[in-house]
Amino acid sequence: MSISETDPQILLENFNVFPKHVGVWEGNWIRLDANGKELERFTGVLEKKIVDNQWVQTNTYQFADGRSVTQNFVGLVAGESIIKLESSDPPFCNYTLIAEEHGDSLIIFRVWDKATGVLLGLETINLSDDNTCVRTSQGFTAEGKFRGVMVITEHRVG
Repeated sequence: MSISETDPQILLENFNVFPKHVGVWEGNWIRLDANGKELERFTGVLEKKIVDNQWVQTNTYQFADGRSVTQNFVGLVAGESIIKLESSDPPFCNYTLIAEEHGDSLIIFRVWDKATGVLLGLETINLSDDNTCVRTSQGFTAEGKFRGVMVITEHRVG
């Protein structure tokens, strides 16, 4: 299914988990290497909306060195409890991104390289209460080798 296709019968607003994430979230990211050694910390603000049965998300990250990075995503319903996301921003423009709901609080997010089909990331996004989200992410190299993890805690601020 291309991003321009969607199932009009399935409404994103009726999903179990994604609608609970709508809003503005602030969080802290900790990136660890494959041995668990801390590589970096940074903060982020994520704006998440449902617009015309599409998931619209903007992530803005702030780094200690003053850098700021913004990534934009649009997702369409790809099936019951499944969203396929795309981005025109590098590096995500080169990836296939699928997010699936499980139960009432969990999203499992997978990222593949479009050209090779290699799995690059696997993330669990757990809504621990209405305004708190804990995410864990495993990253892999282009060869499929374990690269490291990220631990993310977010709180809804708007």
